[in-house]
Amino acid sequence: MAANFGEIDPLSGQLEAVQRALLTDAATAGRYGVSVRVRADGALESVEIDETVTPYGTELGKLITQLVGEALVLARNNVRDTLGRLTSDPRIAAATESFGDAAEKPRPAPAASAGFVDPDDELTEEELIEQNQRRNQGFFRT
Repeated sequence: MAANFGEIDPLSGQLEAVQRALLTDAATAGRYGVSVRVRADGALESVEIDETVTPYGTELGKLITQLVGEALVLARNNVRDTLGRLTSDPRIAAATESFGDAAEKPRPAPAASAGFVDPDDELTEEELIEQNQRRNQGFFRT
């Protein structure tokens, strides 16, 4: 029996649920004798038109579903071609390759932050006393 990772690690279970939802979930909505069923990825599974709406309801629903499917294939091919042109650019290919290399390398050490540097840290004790006296004289003047 295969292990259910959701029982071991709740996050794994949530990730599996999200994956299932994205890949297999579907929903149906309908009103006035017309219903549509779509998948989570936006693809139209079916259109059903009741015969009381039109005597050609069944065939019309099938035709709409088929036409939407054809249009979706064309749109997805257009996106695929556009992405292909983008990723074939040598600059993008080099950047993508560097991401792959980065995953194989050890994580770099975090850069040391400069933090706040107090300019008074460089002063001697006597200089600090003099500076405080000057500041206080200006502040407490009556």
